[in-house]
Amino acid sequence: MYNLSGQAPYSYTPQVNYTTLSQLASSGSNLVFGPSTIYMWPKGNIPWDRAQNASLNIQRQLTRNTILDIGYTGDWGYNQELNYDINPIPIGTRAPFNPANADPTNGGKTLPDVLLRTVYPGFNTIDGYNHLGSSNYEALTASFQQRFSYGLALGIAYTYSHALGLSTFTPVVPNNHSWNYGNQGFDRPQNLQVNWSYQIPGLGKALKSKVLGAVVDRWTLSGIFTMQNGPNFNPGVSLTPTTPDYTGTPDVGARPLVIGNPMANVPAGLYYNPKAIVPPAFGNYTATVTTPVLGDLGGGSGVLFLPMVFNCDATMSKFIPIFGERRGLRLEAQAYNVFNHPEFVGLGTAPCTMRLVPRRV
Repeated sequence: MYNLSGQAPYSYTPQVNYTTLSQLASSGSNLVFGPSTIYMWPKGNIPWDRAQNASLNIQRQLTRNTILDIGYTGDWGYNQELNYDINPIPIGTRAPFNPANADPTNGGKTLPDVLLRTVYPGFNTIDGYNHLGSSNYEALTASFQQRFSYGLALGIAYTYSHALGLSTFTPVVPNNHSWNYGNQGFDRPQNLQVNWSYQIPGLGKALKSKVLGAVVDRWTLSGIFTMQNGPNFNPGVSLTPTTPDYTGTPDVGARPLVIGNPMANVPAGLYYNPKAIVPPAFGNYTATVTTPVLGDLGGGSGVLFLPMVFNCDATMSKFIPIFGERRGLRLEAQAYNVFNHPEFVGLGTAPCTMRLVPRRV
């Protein structure tokens, strides 16, 4: 609520010093073109944000030391708070998409954005809040536990899940749900965890040699192996000029077009096929005939995933008893990422570049 204090129209005191009338008429003058971003809360009753969750597990003891568990987990969120510009510029409003919004006093360029807003004319961005977001997470889980038997303890856990959500609201698009609904940033569809602990058989004890046993007995090898999907990401394209000149509004950016499977026919040395992701086809770009293009790449935090994460940590330990088996010293050697496998946290995602050169007629 603090953002609501001291803002227009209750308080707005622009100051301009040592300027000229021509500078006052420029698009960069806040004195002429209204206050900067202000904040607004929705009118009427605000719904409670809420969450629902459910889980079901079936567990079976296969042997005295072996347990199998299979389950389902679901989590759903509703009426989550989102903020967005409630005073947007509609798609195709800027010149030359709409020639009526060209400024003849500025070489035919488009009028300043503040003059193109129709909901609250004279104001710039109005940052509004509403409870329009949602989320859902569903997972199938399976685990296998082998308790200590013949010196071995083993645990395997596998999760197949999907995390989707609507965490952004774009008022200028025809269907916000189809535009912004998609994978959440923490989505990792497949996750495998394996842990083990193995007490290496004592050769000294078997041969009844205390001297040999002091060196080779009471060793334990343990570790954790992880394999899971990497973070998700969206392939991109480099557009020149940028957002407003493709869509006619700064309130929504153009997305790439998906014309094939990015993970098929991948060229050598690349992670995905850049020919499957292309810049949006712009159409006939002239001073009088224009068609805004949005693209069709899905919403959310990303439609592709970085390479799988493979990691193995291991520990070799030796117990040296002192005054019996319950007291002693433990020596450990720990190794992280034993196989020295690289883990990627990012990659180049802009394989295509398209430069737009307007043709004036």
